[in-house]
Amino acid sequence: MSLTRGTNTEPDADRRLRVLVAIHNMDIGGSQGTAVDLACATHDRGHEVVVAGPEGVLADVVRKRGTPFRVLEDDVPGRAVKRALPGYRSLLNLTREIQPDLVHSYELTPSVLTFLGAHRLDDMPMTMTINSMSVPDFMPGSVPLQVCTPLIASETRSRQGPLGILEIPTDCQGQRPDFPGGAEFRRTLGIAPDELMVVIVSRFAQALKQEGLETAIRATARLAPYHRMRLVLVGDGPAMADLRFLAYEVNARVGREVVLLTGMLVDPRPAYAAADIAVGMAGSLLRAMAFGKPCIVQGEYGYFRLLHEETAREFRWRGFYGIGDGGNGEEQLVGLLGRLLGDAALRTRNAAFALELVRRHYSLDHAVDEQVAWYRRTLAEHVPPTQSEITQTIGAITRWFAGRAVRRPKGKAKTDYFNSTQRIAPGIRGPVPAWFDADLPMVTFPDVDVPEPAPGPSMRAATKA
Repeated sequence: MSLTRGTNTEPDADRRLRVLVAIHNMDIGGSQGTAVDLACATHDRGHEVVVAGPEGVLADVVRKRGTPFRVLEDDVPGRAVKRALPGYRSLLNLTREIQPDLVHSYELTPSVLTFLGAHRLDDMPMTMTINSMSVPDFMPGSVPLQVCTPLIASETRSRQGPLGILEIPTDCQGQRPDFPGGAEFRRTLGIAPDELMVVIVSRFAQALKQEGLETAIRATARLAPYHRMRLVLVGDGPAMADLRFLAYEVNARVGREVVLLTGMLVDPRPAYAAADIAVGMAGSLLRAMAFGKPCIVQGEYGYFRLLHEETAREFRWRGFYGIGDGGNGEEQLVGLLGRLLGDAALRTRNAAFALELVRRHYSLDHAVDEQVAWYRRTLAEHVPPTQSEITQTIGAITRWFAGRAVRRPKGKAKTDYFNSTQRIAPGIRGPVPAWFDADLPMVTFPDVDVPEPAPGPSMRAATKA
């Protein structure tokens, strides 16, 4: 497989680009949050960027940041099949109206609709980003594709078009250790300056998130008698009622309010700034790192791990996430939080490492450079889809959705197979390849057609997982 990153190959490398960014969902979430950050930052660089998607909280963020936003009313999250035809027409009509240089689609539905719409009918150049934990095999193989971790890239099927890695970036300018507002956030919640504050900013989803959030609440019940600390959960979602009930039980048992739920904050930066310790995964954890906080990586099935010099290499490979061996991980989290709560020097060392790591590898400024270079490469290497690929893609998509409908028991909710443990566990639990060089400023791979490139130097102490 050939894994590459975008490089500027156009003669008019400084030409302003016109880009339509089609986003699948505008509610608070990792992939769409990344899409908004990159789109708005690219617009701030002077390129003509229009963001399109359904209404949602992030649509208001786009508008406030001065980037044009167009509503795709027929693109309804969770109703991709039923709304496919009107969604297809809406996106095609918008693309024809705007006449961009290229369309950048995020995730499954906008990518398929763009491929079958403007890319197929009008020869419109496109690139797509899949920030899910795996890439569906039916995605068109000639379209340039970006994923967010080296692991995902290594597991993506062979394809004719470029495959690049653009790791989830975070804004290291607007999110920084001296960001104001942390003290006021504490005062608002009634948290004293000498109390240690553990913060989790997350969607309160029942899948992927709820297990770890409940474990954090139970761990707080065990730690609070021995440490002057509070746990603050920032977010909202379907698991809110369960979390509120568990927090109420724990607070009653401890005899004081040690667990607080703030609800969703469109701008959670004051919460990050106020934190002494952060727990989380993926983009949420990267934001905490930008604030210079010691971090515990949360995953599923009992996975919790401290971020430091000896664990960073595995997170660089697979992203800030993991899958444990089962259980809820309560003992593990109690041990990790207990160490950090009881050791100020350890908190300081781990915070400094987290800040250095995020600034070196995950800066939004550098990611925008990479994204614009990828756009230019997409234009320079654009080839229209063949009729054979169009036919194969339509057939593969039809078979997938028909098969899913048959496999799902009647009355059962849909599951996200491409982010399911069944799909991603073997890779997540697997070892980091010996050739992987985690010290690269931005994860890239040379154009190679061998199973493994030659070994390179690794991060200091990286083998001591």
